[in-house]
Amino acid sequence: MEVAIAFGKTFQAFEKVLEGDVKEIEALEKVKPLGKAVSKLMRGPVMDFLKYQANVVSDLCKKVQDLEERQVKAADREKDQQEKLVEIERFRETNVVRASRAEMAAKLEVATTQVKLLDVDYDAHTTDPKELVQVAKAKLKARVMAKDQDRYQELVQKAVVQVLARQTSKRKARDDGRDIWTAPIVLTMQEKHARWEMEDLLRRSKIYPTFHWPKEFLGPMKEMREVLKKKVDESTTYVRMRPAFNEGKWRIRADVKPKEGQGKFVHMATWDVPPIDSDVRERVPRWAEPMSWASVVAGNKGGASSPPQVGGGGGEGEGMDL
Repeated sequence: MEVAIAFGKTFQAFEKVLEGDVKEIEALEKVKPLGKAVSKLMRGPVMDFLKYQANVVSDLCKKVQDLEERQVKAADREKDQQEKLVEIERFRETNVVRASRAEMAAKLEVATTQVKLLDVDYDAHTTDPKELVQVAKAKLKARVMAKDQDRYQELVQKAVVQVLARQTSKRKARDDGRDIWTAPIVLTMQEKHARWEMEDLLRRSKIYPTFHWPKEFLGPMKEMREVLKKKVDESTTYVRMRPAFNEGKWRIRADVKPKEGQGKFVHMATWDVPPIDSDVRERVPRWAEPMSWASVVAGNKGGASSPPQVGGGGGEGEGMDL
């Protein structure tokens, strides 16, 4: 619009100059007939043509101006649409991440009902699924101290006993290095207090349970421990990682204690539950970094800090194997 107005003003100025020139020609006495002819020509066809040209150019300028304004408005609309798409994508990503974390949390919640037992000696190579479970139950019962037999029977009746292998395999026992035929055993007990009591009872009989992590968590845990190693020397420190339910949410908690001496496990770090999907984890920055660190830790780079433990039992031997 500004271009059209400017052009109009320019033409008006030109028309005024032309009018002045025509009047000068008309004033010439010796060439009055020629002046009148030129004046008629200039005031008629020439002026009409110039006005027509001016109108054409003015209309073109206006159309160009209108197109520019439409382009600006279209660009603004496209920007708004892009911002809305980004917002929608961000919302979708948030929901995808939340759903993936929830799926992992559900797996971890199931894991808190389970007790994993290693190094139970079957004495022979066994491949029959039913026999694997029967022998597992018999071997566990045989190792429980006599004073705890009755209570063990009551607790094991509440448990689902599974063997996490199709057959036994021969390997070295971790405690004394002897050759044994073994397969991992998992006891699932929905009642937390019964599970904790079972763990304590087994420890008294020198059967040390470990935590049965879901396979989906093993990869993320490896990355989380790499971050933990920046502050913990695992050659001198035991590390125990467990799911912890706190303030209505599942978290991952790491506790540590020195390998020397009689120290107790103290809190080291807490993580959000990682997304279960590896592709989703790649879109979450710093997911392997703890959401919080303990202020100081005994036996490492500082003193000691031990807030109450959440969501799991304790005891000798627990947490040293993942």
